[in-house]
Amino acid sequence: MASTPPAHPSEDMKPTGEAGVEDLQAALRPAWVDVDVVALEHNLARIRERLAGSGVQTMAVVKADAYGHGAVGVSHVLEAAGVDWLGVALLEEGAEIRRAGIEIPILVLGTARPAKIGLYRRYKLTPTVSSLAELCLWREWTAGGNGPWPIHLKVDSGMGRLGVAVGEVPRALEILRSTPRLRLAGLLSHFGDADVLDSPRNLAQEARFAAVVALLTPEEREGALLHMANSAAALHLPESRHGLVRLGIAIYGLDPADSPDRPLPAARQADLRPVMSVKARIVQIRDVPAGTALSYGGRTVTRRRSRIAVVPVGYADGYAWRLTGTAEALVRGRRVPVAGSVTMDMTLLDVTDAGAELGDEVVLLGRQGEEEITATELAAHAGTISWEILCHLGLRLPRRYVRDGRVEELVTRFSREDS
Repeated sequence: MASTPPAHPSEDMKPTGEAGVEDLQAALRPAWVDVDVVALEHNLARIRERLAGSGVQTMAVVKADAYGHGAVGVSHVLEAAGVDWLGVALLEEGAEIRRAGIEIPILVLGTARPAKIGLYRRYKLTPTVSSLAELCLWREWTAGGNGPWPIHLKVDSGMGRLGVAVGEVPRALEILRSTPRLRLAGLLSHFGDADVLDSPRNLAQEARFAAVVALLTPEEREGALLHMANSAAALHLPESRHGLVRLGIAIYGLDPADSPDRPLPAARQADLRPVMSVKARIVQIRDVPAGTALSYGGRTVTRRRSRIAVVPVGYADGYAWRLTGTAEALVRGRRVPVAGSVTMDMTLLDVTDAGAELGDEVVLLGRQGEEEITATELAAHAGTISWEILCHLGLRLPRRYVRDGRVEELVTRFSREDS
């Protein structure tokens, strides 16, 4: 992985091979996120195998800081691996990635902001237009400018969120056809239940999208990139793949079904590998007698003489308070329970049976030995979904990009001088 510019001015990166990276890691707070570059490449390759021969392009969705994995670092890896497009939610996300030297096309999937047309132009970002009002504004803001300006038109086929209503598509096409400075470069929609096998909603949405496609002229159909499939649809709804698939959670190694009880068979067949791990070291350890109340509120009271370890990760880092009393971590290859309330910066673990010592590595998310803590498991404990777990973890933690055990790059929000 090549060295890249800072993702934003407050971040600091340094590739291995230069003196100081190991020293920097040693000096940093003893908690971090590992991004497995090989797993990321593997997931893209396995999904592409399922698309082989179809001529379908791939878009890696790197919004929300690449689901917590680091948009700049992930984008560099995936661009080198040959992904065709990147997808972001915000104009600012696209600009950040472009400033880091990414050259492949970037689609801004969120609400179009024609008043910021200069930024779209400067960073070569393609907007998604999701309403007649946005389309009319885009027409006004492009008046007198160079054209034609490529846009992707989003249709609401049944998600009930963003998108031009199916009944309004003829009017949208009229506007586009009468505005030479705008060009329909893509037509898209989004599934609401793609992760649900045999959902009638999927069939209904696909039928509505097909009806909209039928409204295009042969020239428009030839020039517009059609896309509807997210990770789940890309894996198990081949008829929805069209010209491009948008890969989000699957490329980060998670089953889009997000449930151990109802896994998506196609995801299991693809052999997806989790990309993110969250680790820390024990910074304090103490033996306490039975009857000791732990952390805020004394929600946990020891029933025996216990060994309690402190790790410097808390809910400010995305390790949710709701994991209090439910989650486990891994120490020396064994599961140990979270003891007491998760606090802003610290979490207590009961390591009585693990034989843990000061400085031992703790895995809060990921694998250690034969055991594994998954995002799906943490999500179940926290009453949420894996997407939220990944997006929130590592908000303040250093992020290491690792290939076969070697740290290729280290990113931290804080400067080396302050770390």
